[in-house]
Amino acid sequence: MISFKDITFIYDGRPLMSHFSETIHAGEKVVICGASGTGKSTLLNSIAGLVRPDNGEVWVNGQLLTGDTITEIRRLTAWVPQEFTLPYDRVEEWIFAPFRLRQNRNKAPSVHMVLDIFELLGLEQEVYAKRLIEISGGQRQRVMIAIAVLLNKSILLLDEPTSALDPDAIEKLIAFLRSCKNMTMLAVSHDDRFIHAFDRYIKIG
Repeated sequence: MISFKDITFIYDGRPLMSHFSETIHAGEKVVICGASGTGKSTLLNSIAGLVRPDNGEVWVNGQLLTGDTITEIRRLTAWVPQEFTLPYDRVEEWIFAPFRLRQNRNKAPSVHMVLDIFELLGLEQEVYAKRLIEISGGQRQRVMIAIAVLLNKSILLLDEPTSALDPDAIEKLIAFLRSCKNMTMLAVSHDDRFIHAFDRYIKIG
């Protein structure tokens, strides 16, 4: 469960978001939507501990997010940003890098599991063996989502997950994410198909 309690973000001396309160229940899949510049991605980033609200509290699974609890909360969450740079050369290397960390070693998937998810997301098996510079932005986006789901965290955060996808890929992504029944998801999106595909949406601004 994720709870935002009276959240305010201030940017350049002005409120980006004021007195926002909302609860996302365990297993719920919720999309945050609204005009650009209203603090949607900032709100998502606050759960990952990348930004802190100027006022208010963020609670994750009964824990108040603070400097003392952020490490534990990050163990519960997988985060897929809209833009990212990667220090890897090959897709295979990128996929398995998180599973070399001690806390994730027992979750390491087989190659077969990875390729099964690739198929569900509409990714060709050949992508697995390619260099990162050889794959498109939409393919990178879906590989990142595959990794996040394979990490099997209880909470998945998605920032504009369809921004580089065509309509067919969007439909496959929606079906795949909806099949992850026990995972709590909070996404930011401007895509109407994505917004209306999940349990509910929260409009900001």
